[in-house]
Amino acid sequence: MAGYTRQSSINDGDTVTAALFNNEYNQLLAAFNNASGHKHDGTAAEGPVIGLVGDAGLTTPLNKILIDTANDHVEFYVDVSGTSTQQFRLQDGAIVPITTNDIDLGTSSLQFKDSFFDGTVTLDGLVIGSAASITDVDTDLSAVSGNDDTVASAKAIKTYVDAQVTASDLDFSGDAGGNQAIDLDSQSLTLTGGTGIDTTGSAQTMTFAIDSTVATLTGSQTLTNKTLTSPVLDTGISGTAFKDEDNMSSNSATAVASQQSIKAYVDTQVATIPTGDISSVVAGTGLTGGGTSGDVTLNVVGGTGITANANDIAIDATVATLAGSQTFTNKSGNISQWTNDAGYLTAETDNQTLSFSTPTLTISNGNNVNLSALTTGLITASSTDTLTNKTIDVDATGNSITNLANANIKTAAAIDATKIADGSVTSAEFQFINSLSSNAQTQIDSKQATIDASNRLNANLIHDGSVDNTEFGYLNGVTSAIQTQINTKQATIDSSSRLNANLVGDGSVDNTEFGYINGVTSAIQTQIDAKASNGFAVAMAIAL
Repeated sequence: MAGYTRQSSINDGDTVTAALFNNEYNQLLAAFNNASGHKHDGTAAEGPVIGLVGDAGLTTPLNKILIDTANDHVEFYVDVSGTSTQQFRLQDGAIVPITTNDIDLGTSSLQFKDSFFDGTVTLDGLVIGSAASITDVDTDLSAVSGNDDTVASAKAIKTYVDAQVTASDLDFSGDAGGNQAIDLDSQSLTLTGGTGIDTTGSAQTMTFAIDSTVATLTGSQTLTNKTLTSPVLDTGISGTAFKDEDNMSSNSATAVASQQSIKAYVDTQVATIPTGDISSVVAGTGLTGGGTSGDVTLNVVGGTGITANANDIAIDATVATLAGSQTFTNKSGNISQWTNDAGYLTAETDNQTLSFSTPTLTISNGNNVNLSALTTGLITASSTDTLTNKTIDVDATGNSITNLANANIKTAAAIDATKIADGSVTSAEFQFINSLSSNAQTQIDSKQATIDASNRLNANLIHDGSVDNTEFGYLNGVTSAIQTQINTKQATIDSSSRLNANLVGDGSVDNTEFGYINGVTSAIQTQIDAKASNGFAVAMAIAL
């Protein structure tokens, strides 16, 4: 905030100039500026603290706020019939009305919202809603008021109720246990259900009901672990455990069949049995025994490799099976095809010979295999042969090609680059090394590392290197071409290129006026102030 400070002192014989008046008036304007003027806080040049706020434009306001420094009060006055009348005051710890029972807090139509008190509230009457005004609290209900203008205290209510119920009791009895009594003053009655009975209390009502463990006449319940003595079923039987199937298709061990389905099934089965007497049992092929009278026995006859037992017919140990492990002895014939890749022949003695038409396979000690001479087509580990129109599957387990010389790879083979190393390089990428003149990694290592926010390029690596990082940083904030901005600035000021005086300050001083400074030997204003006349002091007194 700006207060008023005197700018000049005028003495007799001083010369009064316009600047002196202007400086003083400018200070006065600043002091009374509505936004930044003096603040009346009692500090130097800011004016005294305002002790009275009242009606605007009145020398003696009727509506006002007065600071009573002697009594430490803030007093509030209102115009009452042309007289400034104090209504209340603020003082330490209290808001005090001047006249008792005179000021309302709100009106019937303009009300305060919520109120909060931490202490005692003293009232002559309390109106809640549209009820009558409550003026007192009854502490003895033995002789209550005849009007609705009092309320009873909790203690008075308890004392009165206790007095009414003391020595009163409730008598009751049940199906067993005899007569019982409840002292209404100190005891409570609990109604508890027995086996199969639930109790529910709600709004002064106790309801008794059977629970889910009790079967009813019309309900649908499932009886578990129950014994029915001489039950009478008056109508038909139904349910998933009761079956009425003439063919007994369910074949259940837990379901009950109807009388009709049992009869129908038995009748059907009996009808398939031949009628009449058996006159003869004849032993057929592979059987012995039989007869025409009495008890007859049929016997199964075993043959080569077959044994007839009491309970079954089985092959004996002389028969080979598909899954069994047996030894063939003195057998001959041709093996046309091996159907199992893991199959093999073994010799029980050394130097056994298997004949395969022209060649002879000699097995010696289980290690050496000698093939007799074949005319053509036999390839051995040490022979030199040329394979024509053959495909070698190197992808199959255990297959591989080794000792393959560079001269053996034909140009037309055109091996794809993805077949080299881990296969991650394509043929197109592989071609990029065609123009390399030296080691690729060495050339890469000699180049500039990646330039990013964490690995910045030094400014002295740009152009001729004369600009360092600090100088390069001066470009930050430039908004247009630098040379264009420089060209618009003032040229170098020296004795051959002097600055015009009207380019200094507010431009009001020209070169001629500026030349008047030449020859001045001390502060100009100080010299002028010393020359001010008494007329200026008079003029200032009138202005202020």
